Amino acid sequence: MRYCLNKPGMTRNLILSLLLFAGAQVWAQDTIAWNPKPAFGFIQEDANVIQNSVILSEFYERLYQLKKLKKNTVNILQIGDSHIQADILSGTTRKLFQLEFGNAGRGLIFPGRVGRTNESSTLHSSSSGLWDAKRIIYTNQPLPVGIGAMTIQTEQAGNTIKLKATPGELNYSFNKMTFFFEKDLSSFNLAIKDSVGQQIAYVGPYTFEAPNISRVLLPYPISQVELQTLQSNHLQKQFTLYGINLENGKPGVLYHSTGGNGAKVKHYTEAELFAEQAKELSPDLVIVSLGTNEAIEYPYVDPRFHDQLDTFINQLKQQNPQAKILLTIPMDFYKKKTRRNPGVEVMRSKLIEYADANGLAFWDLYTVAGGKHAADSWKNNSLMQSDGVHFTKTGYELQGALLYQALIKGYNEYVRYRYP
Repeated sequence: MRYCLNKPGMTRNLILSLLLFAGAQVWAQDTIAWNPKPAFGFIQEDANVIQNSVILSEFYERLYQLKKLKKNTVNILQIGDSHIQADILSGTTRKLFQLEFGNAGRGLIFPGRVGRTNESSTLHSSSSGLWDAKRIIYTNQPLPVGIGAMTIQTEQAGNTIKLKATPGELNYSFNKMTFFFEKDLSSFNLAIKDSVGQQIAYVGPYTFEAPNISRVLLPYPISQVELQTLQSNHLQKQFTLYGINLENGKPGVLYHSTGGNGAKVKHYTEAELFAEQAKELSPDLVIVSLGTNEAIEYPYVDPRFHDQLDTFINQLKQQNPQAKILLTIPMDFYKKKTRRNPGVEVMRSKLIEYADANGLAFWDLYTVAGGKHAADSWKNNSLMQSDGVHFTKTGYELQGALLYQALIKGYNEYVRYRYP
């Protein structure tokens, strides 16, 4: 079945309504409804499952307890490249999880515009003064990289960053902020101001949480904040920001996403603070969505890829031993806009082989999206951008909905088995 894409907004709504209408009906007690009718004929609905899903049982149990008791939070962290930095795919999955299980906040954000790159549509950032920036792919440049997959730094007191959680279907106002920053005696303090310029909190290197972390409880929920660097003594020379986590104190899902344009697995292994800071998000599930940029280089295949992936997964496991890990497989895309790219199949094989050998769950978007040469169908249905690598807003929303659906299938299977 194929639908006309003359009206993109209507198509996006159609995708979500055909794939999912969470909570509208149930198959059995405590399971969650999903509609198996495909939005497009080339989507392989039967293949849209989490492979090795039994590995995620503890994650599903956490979701189940959240759903039943309406207490605590379930934390998901999705890591990737430009497909994730844009936060359309991950943003769709986030929205669907939070509509079903509760909204615990926007989660991890990074002021991309301040770093002169793109950022999530659920956030708007701006700044005053000079801010240096480093993206995760530039490993030889100064500045370490942490959880945000890029870093910004200023050496000027009085500089500001304004952040606004943009309104949408979900309310992302927040009353708790966790700052990931270079926390030593050389770091400026931060004044936190609300939308009318009232100072409501301070951040500095004087708190005693984990290294490079400070948590701040705000006196009331806000959706817009201004951060201003303050120099309180002559030792303070800079402020270096790795990311910010926004929460609202309510039970539900926190779906964090972090991605870097052009990022490969090796870049994350070289980001010295990444895995350490991921620990502070307490992820129950870590979704690793990489491999696209390795596939772009085909026919070159880095012989170190397996070792790089193994290093990264082990870094994540060491810092987050409670977290379950899910690999996602990139779908078909072009090389140089229109050429076939066999490198996608090569990376698919390597990722699946690694997942099976190391007891990891994986989601095979390559097959779900239509398999070999599926890029033709996605391009012909206006789901792919003209560069042949990235997808339109509708295309990313479809992928995000499919990921949610696959996870909910696994959840339902777990619930029916564990709580018949």
